[in-house]
Amino acid sequence: MDVFLEEYDFETLTSCPWDHADAKYAEYLYTDDMGCEIVRCQSCGIVYAKRRLNQSGLPKYWGDYLSRVHIHNVDLVGKRDKMYQIDYEFSQQYVSTGKVLDIGCSNGSFLDVYKARGYETFGVEYGKEAAIAAGETHKVRYGVFSEMDFQKEKFDLIIFRGVLQYIPYPKKYLEKAVDILRPKQGMSPGGYLFITAQPNMNSLAFRLFGKKFTQPVTGADFIGFTEHLLTIYLMKWGLKKVGERYFYLETPYANEEGDLVKMAKAIQYKREGKEIDFSAPAYWGNMMTLMYAFQ
Repeated sequence: MDVFLEEYDFETLTSCPWDHADAKYAEYLYTDDMGCEIVRCQSCGIVYAKRRLNQSGLPKYWGDYLSRVHIHNVDLVGKRDKMYQIDYEFSQQYVSTGKVLDIGCSNGSFLDVYKARGYETFGVEYGKEAAIAAGETHKVRYGVFSEMDFQKEKFDLIIFRGVLQYIPYPKKYLEKAVDILRPKQGMSPGGYLFITAQPNMNSLAFRLFGKKFTQPVTGADFIGFTEHLLTIYLMKWGLKKVGERYFYLETPYANEEGDLVKMAKAIQYKREGKEIDFSAPAYWGNMMTLMYAFQ
């Protein structure tokens, strides 16, 4: 089912949502299928949508996201489950037990992997339908994460899995997450911040394909990050990067020979000044998996 959006469901930014630099100086990259202009901030380097969904449009887009996207394509669900296992195996090297909080947990499928292995599982979800579904198995809060009061509750692992690009002002979410991580005490390393399935704006595929990237920035996928940008920012809050991977060949999306052919074709198009009219493949570097801990 398509979401019907009106013009009043959008807003136009006058400054960068990350460092508030004047948007009029941003580098134009492309216009998405919703007519939203996508730019790169010349100050901090993030890629963002100058025109994007606002507080009216967001609930319309996310309200039935679970049934619209997540559960009807059996093939995609199967591939996603395999990615959950890959991400879990990476994270359990750092946190093998304890309290896990998944921000943007959808229907709780990723949390299911942790719960089955004895972790205590919590979630936050903005989509009401998904929050209700996840709440049947996990302790889930519905609403805006940055506005929630966790009182003195602390977590051993906080997950942002393919979520940061959808948050209008992500610094608020990251700061909230750092605040509720279990603090470092003595020999205990404290809690870990896990960012994964995060589109990489420094990847070769994004630089080649732009709007044809596997997960491009759009008026609904607000912001695109680089590893450097996230790492430098989290250092200010006392976190250091302790793990980094760019999964590709391990994933169910990889088609090494076919993907290489597409990448070579795109490079040739660029050299010839031709518009790339085909979609980017899954490729090494497209998606970031990052783990942070207190210094």
